[in-house]
Amino acid sequence: MSNKILLSIAIPTWNRALCLKDLLNNIMPQAAELKGEVEICISNNGSTDNTHEVVANFNKKYPDLIKYNENKENIGFNRNLLKVLEMAHGEFVWTFGDDDLVVDNGLKKAIDFIKNYSNENIGLITFARREYFVDKKSGKKVVWKDTIEKDKSSVYEISQEDIIGQRFIDSTFISVLLYNNNFLNKILKEEKIIIEKAIQAGDYIHTFIYRLMFLKYPQLQALRFNEKIIDQELCYYKPYIEDIFRLHHTIPIKLADLLLSSKYASDYYKKIIIDGNKGIRKIIINEMGWMRAFKKFNYFSYFGCLKLFFSEATFIDALLFSIFFVVFSIIPPVVFKNLCKILIKNKYKKEWQKIWLKITDTNSMSSKSNQRLGSF
Repeated sequence: MSNKILLSIAIPTWNRALCLKDLLNNIMPQAAELKGEVEICISNNGSTDNTHEVVANFNKKYPDLIKYNENKENIGFNRNLLKVLEMAHGEFVWTFGDDDLVVDNGLKKAIDFIKNYSNENIGLITFARREYFVDKKSGKKVVWKDTIEKDKSSVYEISQEDIIGQRFIDSTFISVLLYNNNFLNKILKEEKIIIEKAIQAGDYIHTFIYRLMFLKYPQLQALRFNEKIIDQELCYYKPYIEDIFRLHHTIPIKLADLLLSSKYASDYYKKIIIDGNKGIRKIIINEMGWMRAFKKFNYFSYFGCLKLFFSEATFIDALLFSIFFVVFSIIPPVVFKNLCKILIKNKYKKEWQKIWLKITDTNSMSSKSNQRLGSF
């Protein structure tokens, strides 16, 4: 590889100036210490807040470190992500959500890892992260969990099967993914037709790209740096049933179908892709139950949800989802909430109170969390 820049951090953003400011306060001092090896790429997806001003201020303070694009209008998350990927010239590209942070010295750790472990056939690198929430009563950070795999070494290889089947930890989380830019550029230039179809399928184009990469280039390897690099504050969403259904059912199935149609998908990998969608039914039903328990069982229209199930799922699945949907709508939320509490006590034992605090704390939203309701 001949690129001068070793790492490009690619940040798509839209109407979350406060979150973006926190992120830039977090990474820019670290990037300044690594000048010449790191670049920060930001694509503003037609924001109507003061995102432009936030970036301009950081550009003055840290000249020649930021590349900035501003779309005239919102072109959607997927197209904006591809836009910021096109801006990146580093040997590796780190896709990054505008509401996540890097741990202290995390950028240097990422650079050192690339220098020490990467080669021309490392197609993907992933990191571990820490999740925390802010207790609204005390104002203190409460660590929810981290994704370090304590039974594994600090560096290990992720199998081709686990990449294509999305069976590795944090497989959909945008801020833990680093792509080999050589192969990323090839995919974006050579597979425009199928990528355009993936764009239209819905969000999560970042997961489709790495799976297609590993199907097309079987020599690629993936590495896991099993150390906390990302800090993520858990946000307080108020989702709709339609959102949950499309996010956890429709989009994964559409993207899987596209991969299955790819000329690079052998019979062996087709089975892995199909197996990767197992468990979707359980996810949708669980999500509806939790939303009902905490009075977040919101929907745009009662019959609209039923229509959505039958238009986008198989008849059997649509019937199953509809039955649970109707039953959950009738049962009082307090019944679900008490049931959830019993399940949490049985599962987490001594840790149950911290888990319960986190869950119940998400009934109100801070100003920053309100920003997170926006899309990239």
